[in-house]
Amino acid sequence: MKTELRITTAIAAALLAGACSQQNDDDWGETAQRNTAICTDRNGQRVPDANCQQQRVAGGGAANAFLWYYLARSSVIPYYGDRVGGGSFQRSANTPYFRAPAAAAMTRAAAISRGGFGASARGFGGGHGGAGQ
Repeated sequence: MKTELRITTAIAAALLAGACSQQNDDDWGETAQRNTAICTDRNGQRVPDANCQQQRVAGGGAANAFLWYYLARSSVIPYYGDRVGGGSFQRSANTPYFRAPAAAAMTRAAAISRGGFGASARGFGGGHGGAGQ
């Protein structure tokens, strides 16, 4: 009996530690492995890079709706819709910038994945779910 209790406690501690470390990933986005350019709107919120690539400057001095924002290597790449920070709207001279990796192209809601039993817990314990199923 004591051996079973130790194993159960160890498994529970491992599951809890895994859930806690996953939460940190949800809070921070992708980290730039190299100097990275991301597209923002006029409010300083990240938008898909295609917005900056497709924009055309119309007749003499029209304000651009989207701006490139430059992040240094090891900076946090914000999710779409999040406010940018830690970089600059001015590109550093003689510094190459790359597009954000595909893994960073998501909204905060898409990035959050929840662990646990989820929908499969309905039948846990031999039951078939609640009333009306």
